[in-house]
Amino acid sequence: MSLLLVPLCIALAVAVVSYLLFFRAARRDAASAPPAALVLRGMAYSVAGVLLALAFYPLGPWFRRRCRPRPFAPSPNAPSRGPVPALPPVLPPVLLVHGLYHNVTAWTLYRRWLRAAGFTRVYCHGYSSWRTDFGLLVDELDEAVRDLLAAHPGERPLLMGHSLGGLLIRGWLADAANQHLVAGAVTLGTPHQGSSLARLGAGRLARSLAFRGALIRSLEATEAPAGVPCVALYSPIDNMVVPQEGLHVTTPGWTLRASPAVSHIWMLWDRDTARLAIKALRDLADRAPGRKDADYSRA
Repeated sequence: MSLLLVPLCIALAVAVVSYLLFFRAARRDAASAPPAALVLRGMAYSVAGVLLALAFYPLGPWFRRRCRPRPFAPSPNAPSRGPVPALPPVLPPVLLVHGLYHNVTAWTLYRRWLRAAGFTRVYCHGYSSWRTDFGLLVDELDEAVRDLLAAHPGERPLLMGHSLGGLLIRGWLADAANQHLVAGAVTLGTPHQGSSLARLGAGRLARSLAFRGALIRSLEATEAPAGVPCVALYSPIDNMVVPQEGLHVTTPGWTLRASPAVSHIWMLWDRDTARLAIKALRDLADRAPGRKDADYSRA
């Protein structure tokens, strides 16, 4: 029984500390401060989300093996002559990138929801949050994207990231040459301008995410405007990105949209948030070059 209390205490501590800091920051702007009842609901979402994350986390290695792209290999039974039969249009591959301290199990429900929506080729990129830095993780993401391109030649995949995963995607898109490789990106609860909670983080990677800190200023100074459509979804009661301004992306070409009022981590388990994210991915797929008139109803 005592072992079961440990994750509950962790979840409660995360919810209480983060929402106290969130509420303190929100009170500075009385016009936009959410009601106390909404904050209490956010705390409940936070506790549930952290408990789910802790429960699934040990399954990471097994989950990761199941959601890697496989190398492309033409079928040995493919006809060598004659016309190639037309295939029904399918939605692009999707690469999911988790956030700080998490692993690929973050996408347990999203993979199922995406498949039900017609995205049958869904992959996850995992990374360690320890003994690394933002630049190294962007390089790792670059490898993952190129592996996905090699597995699906001739296609432009979609990218979706939660929290730091979204910032890594933005960092990768900062190179204009990379933007021609994908159809677009969606981020969930991403600290596009950093978070003041970063000072409480463990490890140099977490602390580098300070609100308007050196990392954010460097990214904004060097990144190219988004040449592909990108959408940033944010929750009005996100408890990990404080102040709320930290969720707002200012890069030209990005669209900012509000999600349902849930906690930072509950965005990964919330069905209504997922509907918005999946709709955004479908819209990006519709706008991809050469796919304007595609019919996805059979995908």
